[in-house]
Amino acid sequence: MKFVLARHCETDWNREGRLQGRSDIGLNEKGWLEAEELTEKLKGRNITGIVSSDLKRAQETSSLLAGHLELEIKLEARLRECDFGSLEGKNREEVSKLYLPRRIDIDGMWHGSFIEYDFEPFGGESRDRVLRRHLSLLDELYIEGGPEPMLLVGHGTGLGTLLAYLKKPPLGRGEYIVIEYPN
Repeated sequence: MKFVLARHCETDWNREGRLQGRSDIGLNEKGWLEAEELTEKLKGRNITGIVSSDLKRAQETSSLLAGHLELEIKLEARLRECDFGSLEGKNREEVSKLYLPRRIDIDGMWHGSFIEYDFEPFGGESRDRVLRRHLSLLDELYIEGGPEPMLLVGHGTGLGTLLAYLKKPPLGRGEYIVIEYPN
């Protein structure tokens, strides 16, 4: 089945370099402009359905396209961002001080290498848990079938983890990629 995966657009916390995780932050002015640009890029993709993370920044990113295509947005908690636990709201320097002693590649996390991470010691999620959530949604949508391509709007670490597993490049904010699943 063909899916179009898109990452939400910019928020103030993105601009400040803060981990958002489950914090429900909306798009900033630049984010709304990026969402308009993304909508223009996706108009010719013949999107047949939209499934979005239930976090505000993903919903807002998908709302413009949904309005243009006259499609309903199905909200899906499995597309939520990774739960970073007590690290949420912290910037890169703060996270590095707390996280590096645990031998995890903080640079890789910030730059799209989502091969290994575990935020469970901070009350968050592990890479495997994030991957299982995303794969379970893809499996369910694949089994249900339906018209394609379907747009899935999610988050940097969540989609980055899925794409690393599928051996695809990570997405920048407001970017999309078309995948076949299962591949």
